[in-house]
This record gives sequence, structure tokens and C-alpha cells, in this order.
Amino acid sequence: MKHTLLLVAGLASLAAAPAHATLSMWQAEVAAGTAPAATQFTTITAPILFDIGTLSGDRSLAFIFNGNAAAEGSVSSALIGTQSVANGRQGLKYEQWNDTGFFGATAFGVADYTSTVPVQDNVTLHAVFTSNGTTTTDFYLNGSLVYTFDSMALALTGIQGLGAASNAEGTAFFDVLSGAVYGFASYDSALSPAEISSHFAAFTAIPEPGSAALAALAGVACLSRRRRVHA
Repeated sequence: MKHTLLLVAGLASLAAAPAHATLSMWQAEVAAGTAPAATQFTTITAPILFDIGTLSGDRSLAFIFNGNAAAEGSVSSALIGTQSVANGRQGLKYEQWNDTGFFGATAFGVADYTSTVPVQDNVTLHAVFTSNGTTTTDFYLNGSLVYTFDSMALALTGIQGLGAASNAEGTAFFDVLSGAVYGFASYDSALSPAEISSHFAAFTAIPEPGSAALAALAGVACLSRRRRVHA
């Protein structure tokens, strides 16, 4: 019984992260569509400094991530952001300050903007923020437009904290995301709703069962047969 539970726990851990095949499908769709300014296709579980490219006017930022706003000590967490004025002085929040339980956006030193979209802890999500660069930012979650920030256009450009926001000097992180960023892409253009939907559809395409999962299932079946034989 103990071994069976361990194998089942292993299967659960495999399911917690997106399958490599679905990430590859999303990456292929990103490569096939509007050319991104920058991409990060290596999973990060701790924040990094990342150059999203020189963006101006219309722009888009896309994420595949899994967050946990309920983590102890977390009252705010950022997908990306910086306090550097030259690089936009903004943050895109998985959870808006202060422990609101909703996605948000922040113009540091100016205002916090809280959406009406609740966080979804321990669920892998596809999030895209697009902006006309002058007045508004649209927020898409899992392929659908779910909120518009009417008072904040995206100004992010250059070096950012990814998986957190960085200070103005780029020497420290704050609002650290508890979880992982599995993929990121930035664009010097506003992605269309149709393209955002196609990216999400590629990510959610059902792959063939992974070899590790099949091996674990085989182990569970084997142990079940052994218990019947020795019963």
C-alpha cells in the first residue's frame, strides 16, 4: 500500500507541471506567429533579470505560469516588473497588493490597479497583457479577454524582473512570485484576440502520455497484481 501511495504521489507531481509536449506546442505556435521581441522558454522557479527588448507603442507580454498567492508571507506577487523609470516603472501582478486575491497592475509610485479576476492558485495558466501603449491594457486569461485596465497603458521595456519585480538598480527583487514561470514572450506589437486564442489552444492540446507517467501507472498495476497473488 505504501509503495502504491508513493507512485500515486509521483503521478500527482507529474501532473502539477505542464507536459513538455504542451510547452513545445505553445513554443512552436509562438514561433509561427507574430515575431516576438524576446522569449524565455526555460522554466524559472526563482526571479531573474530579463531583457524583454526595446518596446514602444503597442506591446504584449505573455506568460505560462503557476502561482500560489496563498503562500505564507505573500501579500503581493508580480509576474514581471521594475521600478526603473527608464524601463517603464510598472509591474504586472498575479496578486495585487495587499493580499487582495485578484490579478492587477501597478504604476509604481503612482497607483495600484486591481482587476475583478481572482487568482487561481496551483493551476498552470496562460496570461497575456496587451496594450495600445497610450491609454489601456487588456488582460487575457486562458485565451479570453477578462479585464481591461482603463487607466494604465504598458510602458515596460528593456531589463525587467521576471517572476518578480526588480528595484530601480536591478540589484534586488520584491513581490516575488511563489511558483514557476514555464514560458514567457514579449512583443513590440499588440497581439490580436485570435492569435492569443491560438497560442492558448496550442498549449492545451492533449499530448500523448509521457513515458514517466506510463511507467508510474505500470508500477501501480504491477503492485496491485502482486497484492492479489499474495493475498
